[in-house]
Amino acid sequence: MSAKFNRRNEHRPAVTARWRVLPLLAATVVMSVGVECRAQTCDVVLTQGPGTVTIDYNPFAVGAASGALDVKLENRADNACDLRLSFADDAGVETAGVPLGGVGVQFRPRESSGVTASSLEPGVFHFTLAGHSTGQAQFDVAVVVDAVPEAGEHGADLQLLMRDVDRTELLPSVPVRVVLVSTPRAQLNLAGAAGAFGSDSSVEVVDFGDAVTGATRRIFVQVRANTPSTLTIRSEHRGVMRRVADDKITTESSVPYSVDLDGADVDLTALWSRDVDPPRTLAGISLPMAFTLGVVGHQMAGRYQDVLTIDVSPN
Repeated sequence: MSAKFNRRNEHRPAVTARWRVLPLLAATVVMSVGVECRAQTCDVVLTQGPGTVTIDYNPFAVGAASGALDVKLENRADNACDLRLSFADDAGVETAGVPLGGVGVQFRPRESSGVTASSLEPGVFHFTLAGHSTGQAQFDVAVVVDAVPEAGEHGADLQLLMRDVDRTELLPSVPVRVVLVSTPRAQLNLAGAAGAFGSDSSVEVVDFGDAVTGATRRIFVQVRANTPSTLTIRSEHRGVMRRVADDKITTESSVPYSVDLDGADVDLTALWSRDVDPPRTLAGISLPMAFTLGVVGHQMAGRYQDVLTIDVSPN
């Protein structure tokens, strides 16, 4: 459209209008895709709880001790459910393990069951359960820090938390009790013997060489235990060494001797005993044991010996 204005006269300006109609094809294309956005739905049911986990622990044994913790679950939803599993203490704090009588235990996934440990959150585990299926999340409650706990039971009460990946609670927390059972035990070792702690028996030879009145020798009796114990000593020949040949007693000729243990005289004429309560460590306590020859004079020449049986047992 155009307009002309003539300012030199006062007549109404002439207006010429031209309309041009252009064909116009206007098209609006609206494309939409319907996407269903919803959080994963888990319908998980606990079909078997862990109950009490028991660890039989021998502080003096070689090898790791552990207890099994199994949780059986059912997913009733159509979709797979990604579970976030963790253990919490009484204060609700997630934890990777607990101390039991000074022994450190830790929750470890049994990966053959499909449980994996989180690489970002210590003590958190992941377990995927397919839709309309059952599965078992399996853990080992393993000893990772050894100690010598007092004999008896040492327990801790925890809660198993089951959530989805968004930390939404799927089930009420499940109580879990972990118990470490420390059976009364006591062991001894004679320092310098061929045996060691835990051997069924060991032999220490105290050799005086040529017999001389008043000669002395010393060994150490090492005792470790997780409870008060009793140490006993028995002399085969009731405090004398008898003459032997080819490992057999040949005469009544004998050499007397005496023993003291940690400064206390040992009565070798009968079974002698002493209460011991070593510190709860792997080293335990070391008691000096002194041997002193009696009078040596008119005994027959030869080799003389006695056998002392030294034992320790928990009370």
